[in-house]
Amino acid sequence: MTELDQLQKQAETAAALLKTLSHPQRLLILCVLIDKPGTEAGELSRMSGLSASATSQHLARMKSEGLIEGVREARFIRYRIKNAAILAVVQTLKHIYCPGD
Repeated sequence: MTELDQLQKQAETAAALLKTLSHPQRLLILCVLIDKPGTEAGELSRMSGLSASATSQHLARMKSEGLIEGVREARFIRYRIKNAAILAVVQTLKHIYCPGD
């Protein structure tokens, strides 16, 4: 694989991440997970003001795209951001756009 091929692949990965992050409600959920990793879906729904159905759909998409993971604890699934790269991107956005947090 050439250097250009590698850069192209990395650019495609970054673009896919940005596409997923382009939805305000998904960003809101991720911002909550920065401050409260391990939050369950019902609490995320209450904190974000989204319906349970909408929250579930956003969580499913972010989980399928590798942004978050869910860990089952008893009858709850607790969500957290999956890797350091995604955490860094969301923390940077939160720092820029939510400086009072």
